[in-house]
Amino acid sequence: MLNHPIKKEEYKLLLKLDKKVYPTANPINKKILNNWYAKNPEFGIMFKEKGKLLGICAAIPLNEKGWEKLTNGKLAEAGLKENTIFDNKRDREIGIHIYHIEKIDAQAKQIYIESLKALRKILIELRKNNPTLKAIGFSGLCVTKEGINLFENKLNCSEKTFINKENIFENEKGQIIVKANKTGKICAPKEYKYKNRCKMLVTTPKEKSIVWKYLQ
Repeated sequence: MLNHPIKKEEYKLLLKLDKKVYPTANPINKKILNNWYAKNPEFGIMFKEKGKLLGICAAIPLNEKGWEKLTNGKLAEAGLKENTIFDNKRDREIGIHIYHIEKIDAQAKQIYIESLKALRKILIELRKNNPTLKAIGFSGLCVTKEGINLFENKLNCSEKTFINKENIFENEKGQIIVKANKTGKICAPKEYKYKNRCKMLVTTPKEKSIVWKYLQ
């Protein structure tokens, strides 16, 4: 399975796919994607075979400060600006956050493993000019049951200090996000059915995870 760095003309598709599962009022846009990938387009991994898109792994490469603020709930994905994005000429630590991972073609197998292999190759290339580069963490804001299952059960990630209070509800018209109040109560319109709570799931090198087989 071949992959290539995301191109600007592919931003529209990525945003459409993410909006479908995470209808946030603070969405990512093309300008934000460009901030993420201006210096590091290789982290926007597009898997193809014979010109057909098989899957996507859109990762955000963050410096230590940016990754810690994001995973601690002090910054949203939409708030990740240039000063939080990893710079291989400046930074000696990198945190990798998965913005969107999805199998597009049903015949594609283990996109998450292919993604880890691709990320490993990226780190190997970065270390040619930055030999002491250290991966300090891996994370994802998981908003679907499938994503939560992947990160919790296959990648052995877990919630840390930040507990996301956003909940996904849906009906025949689509999905909405409802945030729990300070007491934990969730007030959603009656016509919507509860799906799941969103989770910021994280693993670090000291923890046991298949992630570190590839990224250390």
